[in-house]
Amino acid sequence: MGRPRFSIVIPTRQRHQTLPYAIQSVLFQNCDDFELIVQDNCSGPETWDVVKQFRTPKLKYQRAGRLLPMNENWEMALGLCEGDYLFYMGDDDALMPDGLRLAADILQRTELEILSWQKYTYWWESSLEPTLHGRLFLHLGCNFQMVDPRAMLESFYDWKIGFGVLPSIYTSLVHRRVVEQVRARTGGTYFTIGAPDVWTGITNSLVAQRVGVFERGLSLSGNSGASTGCAYFFRSKGEARRRDYHAEEGGTLEQLTHSALIPSVNLEINHADQQIRAKEMLFPNDDRLQVKIPVVLASMAANINRDPDSYDETLSEIGQLAAKYSISLSTLTIPARSHAPKQVMQGPLFGANQKLDALAVNCPEAGVHDVHQAARLAGAILPPLTIQ
Repeated sequence: MGRPRFSIVIPTRQRHQTLPYAIQSVLFQNCDDFELIVQDNCSGPETWDVVKQFRTPKLKYQRAGRLLPMNENWEMALGLCEGDYLFYMGDDDALMPDGLRLAADILQRTELEILSWQKYTYWWESSLEPTLHGRLFLHLGCNFQMVDPRAMLESFYDWKIGFGVLPSIYTSLVHRRVVEQVRARTGGTYFTIGAPDVWTGITNSLVAQRVGVFERGLSLSGNSGASTGCAYFFRSKGEARRRDYHAEEGGTLEQLTHSALIPSVNLEINHADQQIRAKEMLFPNDDRLQVKIPVVLASMAANINRDPDSYDETLSEIGQLAAKYSISLSTLTIPARSHAPKQVMQGPLFGANQKLDALAVNCPEAGVHDVHQAARLAGAILPPLTIQ
């Protein structure tokens, strides 16, 4: 067999309940120019029991002999990747059935270092937020455009866009040349520190030049009860998962947070932590890319009702970080605590000017209970697409 076009990596640890469906979604592709690597971070035997059910030469399995920090486990998988383009997906995520075919069509017509896309979202019935259980969210656009990655990086440091817009390896097919360029800057690693998705979004934006963004989702973000990101997003509900994550990382919250900040599980502080570490390591003298604490505080305040049950903790931390930098709270607009009950979403979702922005699908009502089925359902709902 020749060298594959795409290397798809699923890093995993003790997620044997969701892993088989992530694997199924990759093997279900209508494009066969790929390999699949399952990178097991020293899980119990249940993970191998899942993997060995899939008898295909396209699947490679590698298990770390000891528990590794997340970024080291992700780095280990690079040694098995033979494809020209790499994509890492969560063990509760899925590829869309036409994901790799559409990617291949785009890359055949446009020479790109990175092809990024806007993922769809599926909330497993085990997810931390009950009002989202079993919901599939589909946006409807399918535009493609070339973007300026340097401008995106500056916007991220200005907090005008979130990290999810950056061309991370979690939302993009990244050419191996980009990976090697990042490794050359960091002294030999691609997943150097911190959260791999945020970190690679920053580093890819720093070194890549030809980046295209496809509005159509080529993959689907699955949010399960074991999701690390959701444990931070829904702060009041994710303590158990965060505790396990900190143990896996081998440090306390104080040890894992940059000293320029305050120890916190707040998302904005976590993203600022990555900004600071990237600046110190990769572009310390770049005055345009600065970590702006007043803007971090403003973003914390604006999102204080993201999880209303943790309102008081977030408010206290806004005060602590402001005091650390002698910033008056009077400069911030802090919304009152929201008491509005969360609504269960279903059907068409309208945005500004009553424009149809997205669909919320009740998957259990359709007999869909896992991320692979959700991806297939999404493929049946969305119009078929051919790249001209």
